[in-house]
This record gives sequence, C-alpha cells and structure tokens, in this order.
Amino acid sequence: MKLQDSNQVAFPVQDSYQMAISVMEKYGIPHTDNLPLVDSMSEFEYGGQYGVEVPAINTFKSLKLIVTLLQERGIYCTRFNETHGSFLLTDSEIQDMLGYCKENGYGITFGLGPRPEYDIKAAFYRTKFGLELGRQLNNNDAIGHSVSEAFRLTELGCRGIIVYDLGVLRVLNILRSKGELPQDTVFKLSSHCVISNPYVAKVYEENGADSVTTVHDLSIGMLQEMRRVNPNLILDVPVDIYLSKGGFLRFYDVANIVKVAAPVFLKIGASSQADPYSTITEDIIKKRVDRVALTLEYLNKMSESPSRITKNNLNYSLPV
Repeated sequence: MKLQDSNQVAFPVQDSYQMAISVMEKYGIPHTDNLPLVDSMSEFEYGGQYGVEVPAINTFKSLKLIVTLLQERGIYCTRFNETHGSFLLTDSEIQDMLGYCKENGYGITFGLGPRPEYDIKAAFYRTKFGLELGRQLNNNDAIGHSVSEAFRLTELGCRGIIVYDLGVLRVLNILRSKGELPQDTVFKLSSHCVISNPYVAKVYEENGADSVTTVHDLSIGMLQEMRRVNPNLILDVPVDIYLSKGGFLRFYDVANIVKVAAPVFLKIGASSQADPYSTITEDIIKKRVDRVALTLEYLNKMSESPSRITKNNLNYSLPV
C-alpha cells in the first residue's frame, strides 16, 4: 500500500481545526487569547468596578498591624483573607478579628479546614502526584468538619468563607439555599481550586461560588473571556504572587484587568512572602502595604477613575 506523503496528511488536520474554530465561534466558545480588549459592562451590585483584598492575614496581631499601617498612610483596602484555616483559631481569636474588622470598616474572609495537609486520612495527597491534585477532600469526616467550621464561622458573625473543595462548596450552597446557613454568606473559591479557564469558573458558579480566585498567570484575554462567559461571577485576580507560585508582578496589567474583568477583586501583597506558610514579620506586613499602595498608583495612573465596591455589597464580606 502506498503511503501518503506529509503534505497530503496535513489537509484533513487543517480542515478539522478550521471546523472546530467555526463551531466554537458559532456557539460563542472561546478559542484564542488574541482578542481586542473590550470593556466589561458589569459592576458589583450597587456599583463599583473593583475591590482590594490582602491575603494571609492569619492572626489578630497581623490584622491590627496592617490596619494601622493602611490607615496611617491613607491606603485603600476592602477586605482581608485568613488562609491557614479557621479551625486553627479559637472562637475568641476569630471574634477579635471579626470585631476589629467591623469596627474599622473592613471585610474579612476565613479559610475552611481541615484540609488534606492536616488530615490523617489524606495519605494519597502526601504523594508527589497527590500534591498536584489540589486540596480535594477524600473522606466524609473531613467534609463534615468543613461544614461544621462554616456553621461556627457564621455563628460568630463571619460572612465570607474561603472554600477549597468543589464537593464542600456544593454542600454549603445547598445548606445556604435551605436557610441552614445565612443567606448573606459569601463563598469565595481559593486559587487551590485551579480555576484556569471560563468553563472551570462556570462549574464553580453553578455550584454556588460567589467569587473565584483565578489561576495566577492568566492572560488579559483569558480574563476577558472568563468575564464574558460568567457575567455575574466575581473574579479575584492575583496581582503579585508568592515566589513559590511564580513570583509574578502584574502592576502594568492592573488597569486592563479592571477594564475587562470588572467586577473584580485585585488580590495584592503575596509577593512580600516566599510562600503562604512562611513566618509573617512586621517587615513583611509593611512590604505588603507597600505593594497595595504601588498597585493602586499604577491603576490610577493608567485608567480613568475606576470605581470601588460599596460597603452594602455582600462581597465586601463585612462581619455582622
């Protein structure tokens, strides 16, 4: 049998590619990052294009210090993220943090636990391959403990919960819809959920996510398409990144991020640490505040007076 040469074989491949592109365009499915920038027509409910969140504020001491520094310098911030897990904190520690945020007009979200890194049943997670799979829970006890933490947090007055597992999110959303959890509770998805494209984001939104933290290296085009496919989902976009996660600095991108992805939270300050679990010193907190100031300076220089989220929006995550 005579073999076809490489030129003959190339045509069907090209035809199938063009066919795929045509079908994807027909149904409005993204297929390229090479797009002209289009202004997002969406805003937060009650107005505003962007907010600012600072991650890894995991103790009352760190919270008090960063609030003091922000206020002394007149630097804007919307909310803080506790990221090590609420089950590592006592009720009184959580109440102190919630009370201080409420008193000073800041929102705060708390991460759920336990997560696989703390769980004796998560043996597979501790393998090299398992670590690549993210923080998915593999036993009902851990799911039950996570739901318990959600009840504890909301009873203490927290209204912003960081979720790490799709199954837990679905359970929490059912409980919120049934009135078992407060209707004004916001579910924010961690970057560990690896939300890397518009349709992954849609899966999380369909299961109850109010906001999602995107993968750290998404192009402006991908963020634009994520907004188009998910017009009502809040996007939390990292601007500067832990060294262990790539160390990216996206100061020159912030204006376009707000332009195409609004309503959006700019997640700022991670680059002050090597990784999320390194010891947080006073110098690190100061550097984190510097990063917020620098990002907002770039934003205001490169865009025309972008508007901020208002405090009556649930995603502000103000304690009650």
